[in-house]
Amino acid sequence: WFLSQRDQPEDDPIVGTLRSLGQSHLFAKWAPRGRETEAKWRVVAQLRLLDANYPGGLVAYVQAARHLLGMAQRGENPLAGWTPSVPSDGHKLVPGTEEFAGYEALGLLQAEALGFVIPAGGLGERLGFTGVKFELPAESLTGSTVLQTYVGYILAVQGLASERAGRQIKLPLAIMTSDDTHNGISELLDRTNYYGLERDQVVLLKQEKVAALSDVSGSLALAPDSYSVLTKPHGHGDVHFLMHSTGTARRWRAMGVTWLLFLQDTSTLYMATFLATLGVSAANEIALNMVAMPRKAKEAIGALARLTHEDGRVQVANVEYNQLEPLLLATGFVGGDENDEETGFSKFPGNINEFVIHMDSYLEVLSTTQGHVDEFINPKFNDATRSTFKSPTRLECMMQDFAKTMLPHHRVGWTEYPLEFGYFPCKNDIVTAAKLSAQGVPPHSASTAEFAVYAMHAAALRCLGASVDAPVRRSYRGVRVNAGAAIVLEPSFAPCTTILSSRLPSPTQIRISRSSALIVRGAGVLIRSLVLDGALELMAEPGAILEVQSLSVRNLGCEFRELSDDEIAKVPERTAIRGFIVDRMECRRIVARAGEHIVVNEQ
Repeated sequence: WFLSQRDQPEDDPIVGTLRSLGQSHLFAKWAPRGRETEAKWRVVAQLRLLDANYPGGLVAYVQAARHLLGMAQRGENPLAGWTPSVPSDGHKLVPGTEEFAGYEALGLLQAEALGFVIPAGGLGERLGFTGVKFELPAESLTGSTVLQTYVGYILAVQGLASERAGRQIKLPLAIMTSDDTHNGISELLDRTNYYGLERDQVVLLKQEKVAALSDVSGSLALAPDSYSVLTKPHGHGDVHFLMHSTGTARRWRAMGVTWLLFLQDTSTLYMATFLATLGVSAANEIALNMVAMPRKAKEAIGALARLTHEDGRVQVANVEYNQLEPLLLATGFVGGDENDEETGFSKFPGNINEFVIHMDSYLEVLSTTQGHVDEFINPKFNDATRSTFKSPTRLECMMQDFAKTMLPHHRVGWTEYPLEFGYFPCKNDIVTAAKLSAQGVPPHSASTAEFAVYAMHAAALRCLGASVDAPVRRSYRGVRVNAGAAIVLEPSFAPCTTILSSRLPSPTQIRISRSSALIVRGAGVLIRSLVLDGALELMAEPGAILEVQSLSVRNLGCEFRELSDDEIAKVPERTAIRGFIVDRMECRRIVARAGEHIVVNEQ
């Protein structure tokens, strides 16, 4: 009897803690002491896990929940007391200009001390894809996955940094996973041999969920069996807690990492300008530098604003689009969020959830916050009394709100790029995207994200002086896209415009038609003169040189053909979500193998 009563789950400290927090309902339906012990221990283990994976534990979680739930019940604005103004501490850069080139060149020098952090906790179900989003092709022409594209840029910049330093440099990558994505991302990395990265360069930080809340008193939601707590995702803001709690940030600092690039798993266009952003940060001693793009007034993306509190605090931070309009109207902006007559865009830049932060500043903040960022709650109330929920809710947090935790002596800024180098995320399924497209709202679908990749590479060529025909509007399964030349300049060829300009000695001698498709791979490719009206692939293996002195290609090329009702039901998900398939009719392919030096001169 004595042994059976020792170390009972009822006596675990976490149970006492929760009882003192008014959470006794969690244990009210437990069997009498000494019975169903195994089930009780499972609850205790779950509660310990929830406690360990939140800054300050469950005590802090419940306290924060009660505070935010109280505000929600009273209808209080979380931004009450703050007055917005247009942020002024920013840089607007245009690729192809001397200013951009200078910052990008400086970013290349700083890149040897750069680490990459990507939250990837969500599946592609919202897109109509059942796998992890990292596994989706960034575009159909090469089929390179999103993660493969990210890694390609890391490897290319790493190679340039190693060459300049005269030693092997490895740039670390941290990926935040979740219960939904951890196995899928692990398997993808194993299956592809980490796309060429060393295994010790990559760290997976697994995010745990948080307890769901069943009422306005902040009661943790109990599962029907009474022996588990319902849980829900907390949001990508957890990446900072994990960078701190796993010791990853401090470990990287000890390795020599002085800058971090945070981005998300929804758009490979992040990689088009990150080196210039890094250069802006280094040149101007910006502790946290948020990347922005022009946004239309009332567009459904977050906006960057300078916020001044009535107590004197000032911060430059993201304001979600559904909060911006009422905040502006309440603080003297008579027309709310309006487009500027001169530019045609809102005066408040669009936030694209990408930022560069100085590691020492990051660690300084982590030491005081343990990675906690501002949270919000979005309960769905049953009725006007706002006393009960339609379903359990939870606290949520966002990666970009780390800006709000920066200390007063930290300089927070932003860098804006033109739309074609901006934000074209892959977020919506094709049916939803078609409805948005019909309303004139950006569809943010797989097809628009893909054509944005081609458009970005075309814009990079144009800004150096090449002639690339302008795109035309087309529709695939109801989703309107800007369809032009399908161009993929792989990072192995040119990870930035600085390197691209060195690979194209006479860019004005390059002309590409609207219906063309171009793939360029490998650092050994040099293009002096090219006229393309069709499909062409140029590739130089490592240790090879492919010099295109003069080349004119005209062939049937590739067609981006809309899928029929019958086809869309039969093709793989990764194709169906785009609404089109690429018919490859004819393509000229020139490959230089390792050790070869091929000169192409077809006058």
